[in-house]
Amino acid sequence: MNININIYKSAREKTVFTQESVAEQLHISVESIRAYETGKRRPADDIVANMIDVYQYPYLGYQHLMSSPLCDLLPEVVPYSMEQAAMRLVRLLDKFDKNNQDDTLLEIAEDGLVSSDELEDYQNIMDELEEIMEAAMALNFFVKKTKKIARLCEV
Repeated sequence: MNININIYKSAREKTVFTQESVAEQLHISVESIRAYETGKRRPADDIVANMIDVYQYPYLGYQHLMSSPLCDLLPEVVPYSMEQAAMRLVRLLDKFDKNNQDDTLLEIAEDGLVSSDELEDYQNIMDELEEIMEAAMALNFFVKKTKKIARLCEV
């Protein structure tokens, strides 16, 4: 797999659209599409939001955010199939529950501080919660795409 592939080009290529037809739908020039797809320019957020609608590919929005300077604020999310995402989310939630991590988090948070002797437990809980969040986001990417497609089919 080529990890250097442009996310905007890859998203468009998952569709039947040409650069020309996308430019027309987005009300921008073909030159702008080419600049985005060759990495010469970064599209504005509103252009990417429109690309997501046209391509029916919500994950592009996440990829766009991950290529920004704020990417460290987001968890690493890999889009899975609906089945994989659901199974992973349920498994992680079950593990969190069986390990009583919710109770441990409440104990840590009661005094409003994370003491040095609580720090390791706190970090483990946060790591588990990040995994849960990643799994939920992966499932959410699938569901949003499906909802949008279902709405289009109803018209």
